[in-house]
Amino acid sequence: MKQTIAAASPAKEKKHHWQIYCDGHNSQSVMPEYLAKNYWWAYLSPIGVRIFDHPFMVNRILWGQYHKIASDTVKLLAKESDYTLAEISCAYGEIIPKVGAESNAEQVYLFDIAPIQLRQAQKKIRHNHTEDKFTVFQANAEAIPLKDNAVDNSLIFFLLHELPVSSRNKVLKEAFRITKPGGRVIIADYAPKTETHWFHKLAFFRNIFEGLEPFLGNFWRADLEKELKAAAESQGKSFKAGEKKFYWHNFYRLLEFRIDK
Repeated sequence: MKQTIAAASPAKEKKHHWQIYCDGHNSQSVMPEYLAKNYWWAYLSPIGVRIFDHPFMVNRILWGQYHKIASDTVKLLAKESDYTLAEISCAYGEIIPKVGAESNAEQVYLFDIAPIQLRQAQKKIRHNHTEDKFTVFQANAEAIPLKDNAVDNSLIFFLLHELPVSSRNKVLKEAFRITKPGGRVIIADYAPKTETHWFHKLAFFRNIFEGLEPFLGNFWRADLEKELKAAAESQGKSFKAGEKKFYWHNFYRLLEFRIDK
């Protein structure tokens, strides 16, 4: 009697926990690996979203500066009226409803790569009764599905420090591509590393920050205006620096850049 030996089934590749967040997306909206690997716990996990997406929580994460930065950002936007705005990725806390209610924007294009973030943003928009102002869609900020010169202003709110260098440069290029000449690119984020702030000076604190935010160290040390200039030039544009504000002994910053006509 012949004996047959069944071929061994190929072993299933063991997945890291974060890899489950890369599954189930179509080719136009694949979840970036850096996002899933480093930030699944904060932005992709339903538990993380429930924990972190509260103004009081974001204010504590930003050491009591969040409400001031969000308010100043909206006031800076509100220097103009009846404009179109691209809000480049969702952000936790009160910034999305404040933009809808107080920024004087006529139309806001709000997008994010993560469906859970878009659902969270839509809840806030509905609660604030500003649905008519928002167009919400899923997209990667590295390839924004808007036409060249589609909007008057673009807002990048605490996104850049969460991106690898190559992604950061692509997002900046896209911001300049979609923003009209005469319009503004507004950025709120961490300020450059200093020699005086104790979170910069002491290795213990730096290691905590850079452990939780793996791309922050590079962003701290980057020449952002140089990167902005390269991004603008790639789109055949130039800009002038406008209003600048710094917070908590130069730990955070709010910047305005006006694209030349």
